[in-house]
Amino acid sequence: MKKIFSKIFILFFIFCFLFPVYGRAVLVDDLREQIQQKEDEIKKLEEQAAAYKKELETTQSQKNTLNNQLAIIASRIKKLQNDISITTAKISTTNLKIEEITLDINEKQDNIDKKKAETSNLLQVLAEYDHESFLETILMQQSLSDFVNQIRYLETLQDSIYKNILELQALKEGLEQDKNIAAEQKKQLTDLNSQLRSQKQIVDQDKQDKNYLLIQTKGQEKQYQSLLDETLKRQQEIEQDIYDLEYKLKQAVDPNSLPESRPGVLSWPIDGILTQGYGYTAASKKLYASGFHNGIDIASAYGEPIRAARDGKISAIGSCGKYAYGKWIAIEHGNGLTTLYGHLSSYAGLKVGDSVKMGDIIGYEGNTGYSTGTHLHFGVYVTATFKVESRWYGLLPLGGHLDPMKYL
Repeated sequence: MKKIFSKIFILFFIFCFLFPVYGRAVLVDDLREQIQQKEDEIKKLEEQAAAYKKELETTQSQKNTLNNQLAIIASRIKKLQNDISITTAKISTTNLKIEEITLDINEKQDNIDKKKAETSNLLQVLAEYDHESFLETILMQQSLSDFVNQIRYLETLQDSIYKNILELQALKEGLEQDKNIAAEQKKQLTDLNSQLRSQKQIVDQDKQDKNYLLIQTKGQEKQYQSLLDETLKRQQEIEQDIYDLEYKLKQAVDPNSLPESRPGVLSWPIDGILTQGYGYTAASKKLYASGFHNGIDIASAYGEPIRAARDGKISAIGSCGKYAYGKWIAIEHGNGLTTLYGHLSSYAGLKVGDSVKMGDIIGYEGNTGYSTGTHLHFGVYVTATFKVESRWYGLLPLGGHLDPMKYL
C-alpha cells in the first residue's frame, strides 16, 4: 500500500510541477520551428521579388507603346501579388513571435509571483525572530552550539531574502523588456496588416487601369500614341503653371523662419536611388517646359512603403489624376517645413489632421500622375507659403520650395 501511495505521489508531483515546465518548453520549441519555416518562406519570396523588380525595370526602360504599357501593368501585378505573399508570411511570423513572447511573459510573471510569496514567507519568519530579544534567544537554546546554529540560520535567512530581492528585480526588468518587445511586435503587426490592405488595393487599381487603357485606346497603338501626345501637351501647360505660381510664392519666403539647413533635419522617406536632383537638371531641361525640378526623385520599387521624413501632422491629401504629382500627401512638421510625397500608388489609411512619427508608413511608391517610371517625388516647402488649390484635374499642392538635399 505504501509503495502504491509513493508512486501516486511521484506521478502527482510530475504532473503538477514538471509538466507545466515541460509543456511550455514543447510549445516554445514548436513556435520557434514554425517561425523558422516562415522566415525560410519569406527568404524565397524575397528572392522572387528581386526577379520581379528587375523584370519591371526592364519593361519600363523600353519604348512607350500600348503593348509595353500593358506589359508594365502585368509586371506590377505579378510583383505586387508576390509582395502580398511576403506580407502575409510576415504577418504569420509576427503572430507566432507575439505568441512566443507572451509565453515568456507569462512564465516570468509566474516566477515573480512565486518569488514574491517565497520572500514574504521568509520576511514573516524573520519578523517573528525580531520580536525576541538577544537574551531570550540565548536562554531558549539548549547549548552554545544551538545558539551558534540559530545565529547562522538567521544569517542564511537574511541572505536568502537579499538573494530573492535581487532575483525579483532581475525578473521584473526582464518582464519589462519582454513587454516592450511585445509592444513593438504588435505595432509591426498593425503596420503589416495596413500594408496588406494597401497592396490589395493597388492590385485592384492596376487591374482597373488596364481595363481603362484598353477602353480608351480600343486596343490600337495609334489611339494610344494620340492619348500620350494629348497628355504630354496638357502636362506641359500644368507644369508651367506650377512653376509660375511657385516662383511668386518663393519670393515670399522668410529665410529667418527656416530651420538650419543641415543633414538630419529630415530623414530619407524611402531607401532607393536618387534619380533626379533639385533645380535645373539635365533631365528636367528635357522633361519640363520651365526646365526646373521643384523636388528630388527617389526610385526604389513599385509598392514599397513611403515613410514620414519627420514627426508632424498630415496637412493635406490629394490627387492630380494622371497629371503632375498624381496621388500625394503633405506633412507639416512644426519647424517651418512641410514635405510633399508624390506619385504614390496608394495611401496608408491616414487622413488630414492625423499625427505621424518619423518613419511611420504614409503611402506606397508608384507612378501615378505624370511620371516616366516608378519613383517618389519628394518636395520640401516653407510651411507659411504652402497651400492647396483646386484644378480641373484635381487638387494641386503649391508653395515656396526648397532643396530637400540641404535637410536630408
